[in-house]
Amino acid sequence: MTINRTSLTARSITSETDNMIIEMRGDEPSTTTNLDPPQPPGKMIGYYNGSTGFVELYIVSANGLRLLAV
Repeated sequence: MTINRTSLTARSITSETDNMIIEMRGDEPSTTTNLDPPQPPGKMIGYYNGSTGFVELYIVSANGLRLLAV
C-alpha cells in the first residue's frame, strides 16, 4: 500500500494547540473502564509499551467516558 502525497495536508497548530497535544502516560490505559473524571472528546493519549518498543495511541470517545485504541 502506498501513500498518495497529494492527499496529505497540514494546518498551522497556532490555532489548534488544544487539539494537537498528546498526553503521554506511564501506565497502560484501560479501554474497558470508564474515565474518572471524564476527558474532552477527541483527546489523544499515548503509552510507550516497553515490551514492543512502540507507542500505543488512544483517543477519548465522543461521550468522554472511554478510551478507544487507534
